[in-house]
Amino acid sequence: MTSVCLDLVELGPDSTGDGPVTTAGLRSILRDRLPLLPSFRWRLERVPLGVHHPVWMEDPDFDLDYHIRQTDLPAPGGPDELDALVAGLLPELLDLRHPLWQILLVDGLDGGGQALVFRFHHSIADGAALITTLDHLFSPVPDDVTDPWQPEEPRPARLLARSLREQAHNWAEVPRLLRTTLARFKAVEQRREEAAAVVPRAMADAPASVLNDSYTADRAYARLVLATADLQRVKAAAGCTLNDVVLAVVAGGLRSYLTERSALPERALVANVPVANEPPGAPPRQHGNRFANFFTTLATDVDDPVERLAAIAAGTIEAKLQLDLQGRDTFPAWLDRLPPAIAEPAALAMARRSRRREDAADFNVLVSNVRVTAPAWAVDGHRVERIFMSGPVADGAGLNVTITGYGTDLHIALVTNAQAVEEPDALADAMVAALDELVAARPSEPAEVS
Repeated sequence: MTSVCLDLVELGPDSTGDGPVTTAGLRSILRDRLPLLPSFRWRLERVPLGVHHPVWMEDPDFDLDYHIRQTDLPAPGGPDELDALVAGLLPELLDLRHPLWQILLVDGLDGGGQALVFRFHHSIADGAALITTLDHLFSPVPDDVTDPWQPEEPRPARLLARSLREQAHNWAEVPRLLRTTLARFKAVEQRREEAAAVVPRAMADAPASVLNDSYTADRAYARLVLATADLQRVKAAAGCTLNDVVLAVVAGGLRSYLTERSALPERALVANVPVANEPPGAPPRQHGNRFANFFTTLATDVDDPVERLAAIAAGTIEAKLQLDLQGRDTFPAWLDRLPPAIAEPAALAMARRSRRREDAADFNVLVSNVRVTAPAWAVDGHRVERIFMSGPVADGAGLNVTITGYGTDLHIALVTNAQAVEEPDALADAMVAALDELVAARPSEPAEVS
């Protein structure tokens, strides 16, 4: 069994006269689109002796019915009931004996509405691949689709031999990779000495916080919607990026939420921010993970919201420069070469180390930002009205904030460890207030960001 990411899709009323979405309808939609979704028929197969990462194989026992489920939302079927349903699903595990995804049809929303909950493991797709997956699911099927599916039976001996050959090739490249990594890290350290903006070191400079009290399976969930036009207004006035404004909204919300609970650290909170790592000109992909991460200050030690935004903007500029010097592919290249026999004990040791540290944390919050470029999705004649993508809490940080740009709004999901953020709805309200504060400030000239 293994943990999941989760996307909540709220559907609009029927526009065709065919009635509500049904599980039979979903099966038909999925069956027609499986040729476009190869990862939906892959399952993970462990390599004997743990000498290589588990590999994807076509599932010879693939059963579409297993992956499509239905539930009724408890009355009165409002936002609180829907959020509670999602919170209850978050800790549930996916069965490694099957492809790592499920779609749950939720009936009984207030006013007769429906929703879909798409559960999947992050190993299948990052944000960019997930957008492609959802586009295939919620858009018409092209006329020229063919199905090349060929199920395969796992053969341990052949799998082991292939994995050993690949690992031999990988480890032959280690001396070159080590030289490159050392040179890159040296360049980053030289840059850090010269930079005007201080960038938090990866997994070293975050303050200890209640946000890092995240070692149980208890989850909470909340949502909010912000008008993109409001963030664009702040962006234009401040002379920064939209992502900087998003980080400032998160920072302002956290500062307010934690201050009210006498839990705001003296040092600024640190965010872990995933960023795309696609090769130039790469075509859209439906599966895989190609992203890097940078760590940046949320400037929660700064009282004035305009000054806080300027500090965040300066920090992200410098963090991205240092990430490029470090190489966006450096850590993935090392992770690809560590077999489970080494990686799993190392991960456990890092988790124990994180629990023992009382004065610092690896980071305090993970903030992801994705954008749907063609927001005209529909399911069986029901328009996708709102979509809230979300990821798991991880690495001892009990708050994951995922922002999905869809249509004219940003749909924001807060996934929390219930001990780290006991009242996610209050944090969501604080983030709305933080944007209002930034809009009201409206600096008359661009803030200094470099």
